[in-house]
Amino acid sequence: MKNVKRTLLNVLLVLPMILLFIGCDDYSGDSPATWEIEVDQLKAATAKYANIDVAINEGFFDASGFVPNMGHHYLLPTRVDDTFVLEEPEIILYAPDENGVMQFVAVEYVTPIADLDNPGTPPDGFTGDVDEWEINPNLSQWQLHVWIVKENPDGIFAPFNPTVGDGN
Repeated sequence: MKNVKRTLLNVLLVLPMILLFIGCDDYSGDSPATWEIEVDQLKAATAKYANIDVAINEGFFDASGFVPNMGHHYLLPTRVDDTFVLEEPEIILYAPDENGVMQFVAVEYVTPIADLDNPGTPPDGFTGDVDEWEINPNLSQWQLHVWIVKENPDGIFAPFNPTVGDGN
């Protein structure tokens, strides 16, 4: 009986600590869950661009022609500034499917760089440090691709997507 009481007492002492450990998530603003939620918000905000005519009617235009492993960059110039707005990417990327029909594949954020010799740090983008901002020296801007429609084996924030191909 004494052993049963001791075991019960140990369980009663240990159980709250186990429940506390299980219930506590070492959650910080930098956890992958946060940026994944932001990606979901971006997907919802840009779903309408599955129809390229919606983008064109809003003022987006093909600013690049086809770029291998990226697609066509449809730019909305009025969005280009020094601010990252999650639900308002400056560029919508489209790539032709096997029938030549333009398919929404990704978005891109761009932020101008005033001085390429001193570009500073990348813009605040998605929560955490998983996004991969790059400097495009030809356009003097920070750029961030987000492959929200066409899966990218190199990662959702990689600049190039080998599944988009070379346009042929």
